[in-house]
Amino acid sequence: MKVNDLSEKERSDVEAAWQEFKKSEMVDVERTEQEGAKPPQKVFCTNIYGIEYNPETKYWVPFRHGDIDLAKFTED
Repeated sequence: MKVNDLSEKERSDVEAAWQEFKKSEMVDVERTEQEGAKPPQKVFCTNIYGIEYNPETKYWVPFRHGDIDLAKFTED
């Protein structure tokens, strides 16, 4: 998904973007539709990340929604 490569008009159409996003196997469609508005401003991926539309900048920006494994940040 290279949503921010689209023109401002195309990426600003949240409904059209959602119709494209939900075709991807990377998108958790069920969770996105349960937790989001209509059309969703936040799109949850099946991993620990997602993208959220920022109406001020008119860009989709990443966010993290998964748990953080602190063990990965500790020294042995």
